[in-house]
Amino acid sequence: MSVPELLTCQDVMKITGIRSRTTIWRRVQAGDFPSPIDFGAGRIRWHALEITEWVNSRPKRRY
Repeated sequence: MSVPELLTCQDVMKITGIRSRTTIWRRVQAGDFPSPIDFGAGRIRWHALEITEWVNSRPKRRY
């Protein structure tokens, strides 16, 4: 069994371009962003695959 790559909030912000932790948490609470895993003691991580899928699901902007 392989362990999926886990991302910190800083990693998620770099990948998604979201500049605010607050924005990430608001989107999680609204159900518009993948939920993280809470390992306790302030260790919150997201599955890299879920973040990648979320980024790829965003609509493409056409000009």
